[in-house]
Amino acid sequence: MTQDAGQPAGAPRGAADAAGTVDAAGAGRAAPLAAVAGEHVIDLIPAGDGRLDPVPGGGPANIAVATARLGTPTLLLSRFGTDSFAERLRARMSAESVDLSRCPVGPGSSALALAGIGPDGSARYDFWLADAPDWRWSPDELADALPDSVRVLHLGSIAALRPPGDAVLLEFARRERARRTVTFDPNVRLATLPGADHARARTEEFCRVSHLVKASDADLAELYPGESAESAAARLLALGPRAVVVTRGGEGAFALSAEGRARAAAPPVAVRDTIGAGDTFMAALIAGCAAAGGAVPTAPGELEALLATAARAAAITCTRPGADPPTARELAGFAFAG
Repeated sequence: MTQDAGQPAGAPRGAADAAGTVDAAGAGRAAPLAAVAGEHVIDLIPAGDGRLDPVPGGGPANIAVATARLGTPTLLLSRFGTDSFAERLRARMSAESVDLSRCPVGPGSSALALAGIGPDGSARYDFWLADAPDWRWSPDELADALPDSVRVLHLGSIAALRPPGDAVLLEFARRERARRTVTFDPNVRLATLPGADHARARTEEFCRVSHLVKASDADLAELYPGESAESAAARLLALGPRAVVVTRGGEGAFALSAEGRARAAAPPVAVRDTIGAGDTFMAALIAGCAAAGGAVPTAPGELEALLATAARAAAITCTRPGADPPTARELAGFAFAG
């Protein structure tokens, strides 16, 4: 069984305007079907010889790009700084046809994350957040409802868990959930947050207003130490989402709903690194729900199909350096080959 949420109408695009937002004139642009709220970050990725390459990233920004590449017109809700890195971050979004019309500008400098790549391709990050504007949302900046065309609103990562903006995003999600499907991915980075208790409490509050929740087994271990991923997922499901999805890296993913459980294996690939893999997985979930009019699958067979698609998308990302998600055509080709 599937359950519906969502509707359709309106869109925009582009460069900072006098009102302090990134203007999005976007003539001819398709109306957005998905909206993604959260931060963008400059990832400093080791490039050999002691050099670091600054690459646009950040979980929600990666999700917006990946969702757009999968063929779902996407609106970004994010706060840009006023430094030169912010120009690079904006350029990335514009190049991917992500709608920037709801993005306030500054003040502040872009967040930085030093990425360390392990022998198995896994990534870990050290963050420099300083005066980054990403989590300084004011209620006025999110006072307007999203376009009617938006079927799925996604929130998550640092911006959803870090004060003071986390409370503003939570209230925004609470207000929007009656109009469209809300998805959430905590993407827990405890070093950037007030502590585990705050992260856990805020995650649970977002779960109460979300229709679909995705978390990694590492997220759940941070939030519920000593508890199995299955037990922690069941705990989150009891808070009200229609489905909870848990990713487990090379071990694939599973999902829980009131109707049962589903699993999907991780396709075997040569891993270059895992940067952006979880973000791509989340994007595929969003794109799948948006394509279904905002419906979140709850029947095990439907969940399994969605998980399998998301796992293939994430696997492609793992074969390439950095957060470089597949297009819809690449995903279809991988599915055909696999």
